[in-house]
Amino acid sequence: MRRPIMIPAVRLWALLAVFLFAATASAQSPLGGQGTISGKVVDQSGKPVPYASVVLVGTQWGGMSVDDGSFTIVNIPAGTYTMKALIIGYTEDQKDGITVIPNQTATVNFSVAETTLGSLNEVEITAQKEKIDIKSTDTSHEIDSKDLESLPVNEISEAIGLKAGVIAKGGELHFRGGRSGEVNIMVDGVAVKDPLLGAGAAPATLAVEATETIMGGLDAEFGNAQSGVINYTTKEGGREFEGQLYYMTDDYGQPDNTYDNLDRVFLGVGGPSPVRNLSYYASVEGTFADAYPATPRDRGRTRILNFISVGDRKSNSVRLQSKLAFKPGPNYKLTGEFIFNNTRSETYYHMWSRVGYVQTFRDTTQTGDVVIRHGRWAPTQVDETYEYYNPANHTPTNIDRFNQMKFVWNHTIDESAFYNIKMGRNFFYSDRRVSNKTAWEYLGERERDLWYDYFERETEPFFVISGDYPTLSHRETIVYTVKSDFTKKYKNHTIKTGVEASYNDMKYFQVDRPYNTNAAQEIGGTRTRYHYFNPEGAYYLQDRWEHEGMVLNVGLRYDVFSVGEQLSIVNVDDPVKQQISPRVGIAYPISDRDAFSFHYGRFYQIPDRQYLFDNQDAYDGRVRGNPNLTNETNVAYQAGIQHLFSDNVSGLFSVYYKDIFGLISTDSAVGYGQVSATNQWVNKDYASARGFEATLARSFANGFGGELNYGFGVATGVASDPNANAVGNLTYKPISEQALDWDVRHTFSVQASFADIGSWNASFIWQYESGFPYTPESRDTRELQPENTNSRRLPSTTSLDIQAQKYYQLWGQQFKVFLQSRNVLDAKNITNLSPGNWPAPPGSIGNDYAIYYTETGQGGGAYVGDDNNGDGVGDWVPLNDPRVFGDPRSIKLGVQLDF
Repeated sequence: MRRPIMIPAVRLWALLAVFLFAATASAQSPLGGQGTISGKVVDQSGKPVPYASVVLVGTQWGGMSVDDGSFTIVNIPAGTYTMKALIIGYTEDQKDGITVIPNQTATVNFSVAETTLGSLNEVEITAQKEKIDIKSTDTSHEIDSKDLESLPVNEISEAIGLKAGVIAKGGELHFRGGRSGEVNIMVDGVAVKDPLLGAGAAPATLAVEATETIMGGLDAEFGNAQSGVINYTTKEGGREFEGQLYYMTDDYGQPDNTYDNLDRVFLGVGGPSPVRNLSYYASVEGTFADAYPATPRDRGRTRILNFISVGDRKSNSVRLQSKLAFKPGPNYKLTGEFIFNNTRSETYYHMWSRVGYVQTFRDTTQTGDVVIRHGRWAPTQVDETYEYYNPANHTPTNIDRFNQMKFVWNHTIDESAFYNIKMGRNFFYSDRRVSNKTAWEYLGERERDLWYDYFERETEPFFVISGDYPTLSHRETIVYTVKSDFTKKYKNHTIKTGVEASYNDMKYFQVDRPYNTNAAQEIGGTRTRYHYFNPEGAYYLQDRWEHEGMVLNVGLRYDVFSVGEQLSIVNVDDPVKQQISPRVGIAYPISDRDAFSFHYGRFYQIPDRQYLFDNQDAYDGRVRGNPNLTNETNVAYQAGIQHLFSDNVSGLFSVYYKDIFGLISTDSAVGYGQVSATNQWVNKDYASARGFEATLARSFANGFGGELNYGFGVATGVASDPNANAVGNLTYKPISEQALDWDVRHTFSVQASFADIGSWNASFIWQYESGFPYTPESRDTRELQPENTNSRRLPSTTSLDIQAQKYYQLWGQQFKVFLQSRNVLDAKNITNLSPGNWPAPPGSIGNDYAIYYTETGQGGGAYVGDDNNGDGVGDWVPLNDPRVFGDPRSIKLGVQLDF
C-alpha cells in the first residue's frame, strides 16, 4: 500500500487559485519589475522649487516636490520613460531615456528657470543610480550591461566572482563560505535551476540588461537559497529600433597562431513592432572555442576568408533569447519570453590525452574465440600492425540544453498597489556518451584492457591504450512554475505577499563500466534508472515599516515539498516536509552620508532531488537516495554600513556569521528488509562561515571610474563533499570543523576604467586570492586523520586582465574595435591540485597528485615509476596535467557595431 499524500498538494494548488483570484480582483514582482525615481527640483540658483509636479509622460505616475524641492515616485514598472517637471512661472521640457531598473532607485534632478508664460528654456534632466540605499537591509551588488561591455570579462559569472565574499572555484561560485549549490539563479524573477542536480542556466551576456547579486539579508520573498540569489534581467525592446552586432576572436590566421581557437558572435535587435504597444527583443550568441585545456580529439574544419575557422571545437555553445512586451494600457504589461541554450562540449581527461599508435594482433581465448588484442604503444607507426589510436576520440561528448518559456503579467492598480503573475516552464537536458553509443556498443572487455599490453604482458602505468571511457548518462528535467506577488503601500507600511507552486518531472539514467554486468545481469557495473515527480510550494508575507527614517523589514516564509507518490510507503516516514523561516532586518540612516543595517534570518533549502531518489534499489556499495531527508538550514546574521565619501565615491562594509546545519552527508544504515548496512544520504554535516567585506566604488566622472573589493572569510565544516564519508579513507569520522575546499581567507580585486567618452576606453582587473587549502598525504598514508584535512595552503593566486577600446563612427552609427587580454602576466596559478582520474590507473598509489605535491612542492601531477636511483623507492614521473593550473595568457580582438 501507498500512503495517500495528494491532499497537501491539492491544498497548495487551491491556495494558489484563491490567492490569484484575490490578487486579480484587487494585486510586482518580488524581484521583479518595479523601481523608484527620486530627486530634487531646483531653480538656476540652486534653490529648491516646492510644489512642482513631476510626471512620467503617458502614465498615471507622478509626484510633487515638497519644501526642500525633493520628490519620490515609487512602484514604477521597469522601463524607459519620458519625464516632465511642471510648475506655473517656470519653464517646462521633456527628455526621453529615464531608465527604471527593478529594485533600484534612479535619481532625476530638475533644474528649471523662472520665465514668463510662453517662454521656453531648456530643462536639464540627469539620472543616476543612488550611491547608497538607506532603506535596504540586504547586501547586494548590481551589474548593468554597460559595465560588462567595458570590463575584460566574457561571462556575467566572472563579474560576479569579483565581488567581496564570492569565491570562484572549479567553475562554481561560493557565496560567503557556502556550498556552490546554495545560490538560487533566476531570470526575471523565475528560477532557472535544475532541481535534480542543482545546476543553473544563464542567458547570453549581451542579452542581459542588469544583474542583481544578493549576498545576504534575503527577504522572505526569497526561498530555496541558503547563501544568495543571482537574478538576471533580460533586455526588452524600447520605443526605437536598436541593435548590436559583436564579434571576437583569438584566431590570427594560422592553426598554431591562436590561444583557444575562439570565435564568439552576437546579434541582438529590438524595438517597437507594427502592433501598437507591442515591443520585441531577440538575440543570438554563438561561442566556439577549444577552451583550455584543449582536447586532442580529431575534428574536421573549414576556413572562411583564411581566418574564420568553422567546425566542431571542444566547446560549441548557442544561446537564443526572444522577448515580447505588450502594454494594453499605462497600468498593464504582459511579457512573454523564450530562452534556449544548447552546448556541445568535451571534457579533458589527462589519461586520455596521449595520441599515438598501438600494436594490434589476433589472439585465441581459452574458449577458442579469436579476438583482437592491443599491445605496445608508440608515438609513431612502427609497422603496419600499429594502428592509430586517439583516446580523446573515445571520451564522451556532452550535450547540454536548457529552454525556458514564461509569461509575466504586471498590473499597477494605483499608486499604492500592484501585483504580478508569472507562469513558466523550464526544460533541462543532458546527455553524456561516447560517439552516441548505447551501453552495449562500448569498446573493451574488462577494465584492465584500458592499460594492458597483451604482447609484452605488461600494464601501462597511467595513459590508456585502448577502449572507450566507461560511462554514459542521460538526464531530463521539466519544471512547471506558477507564482504571484502582491504589494500594497499603506501609510508607512509596504506590505508584500506572494505564493509559488512548482511541479518537477525528473528522469535519469546512468551506466558506469559497461563492460561489466550487475547482479540483475544488466549491462553496467553500476546502473541507475528512475523517473520521479514531486510538487513543491511556498508562501511568504513581509512588511517594510518606515518610521522617522528607520526601516524595519519583518517577514515570514512557509515552504513545503513532497517526495511524490512513487516510493513505497515503507521507505517514507513523512512524505510532506514543511518549514517556517522568519526574517528580520533593520536599516537606519545615521546621517545624510551614512546608513546602518542589520539582518537576521533562517534560510532553508530543499536538497537536490538526486539525494532523495538516486539508487533506490542499489545494494552494491553506492550511496542510496533517502526520501526522508529534510531541508538544509542556515541561520545567518549580518550587519552593514554604507558611507558616501563624496559625490562620486561610496563604500559598503559588512560583517556576517552563518551557522549551517543539516547539510547532506552519508552514513551507513540497515534498510527495511535488509541484513547488511548500506550507505545512504543523511542530514548530518554542519559548517560555519564568518567574515568581513569591504567595497569602495567610484562612479565614472572626469574620465575615471573603478571599484575595490576586499573580503576576509573563514569557511569551516565537517566535509566539503557530501560524499566524503563514503569515498574517503578516514581513520574515524570528523568530530570537529576543518577548512572547507573553498576556504580562501583573503580576496582582493581592483577594477578601473579610463575613458574619453566617445573616443576610447581602457579598463583592467587585478585579482589576488590567498591560497586554497589542501590535504597533505604521503605514500605510506593508508588512513587519513580528519584533523589533517585541508591543513595546509597552496600558494596565492593573482591575475591581471585588460581591455582597450577605440570608438569610430560608421554610417552614422557607433563602431568600436577592442583588444582583450586575460592573465596578461601569464601567472601559473594552481587552481585544482587534484582534478581526479577515473577509473583509477594501475600505477596509482592513492591521491598521487596530492602526494607528489606534498613531497616535492610541484604541481601538475605525477605517477610512481621505476626506482632509477636505487634508493628502494619508485621515482616520480611528472605528468604536467594542465587541469591543475588556471588558464594561461590569451589575447583576443573584436569589433562591435551599435545601431
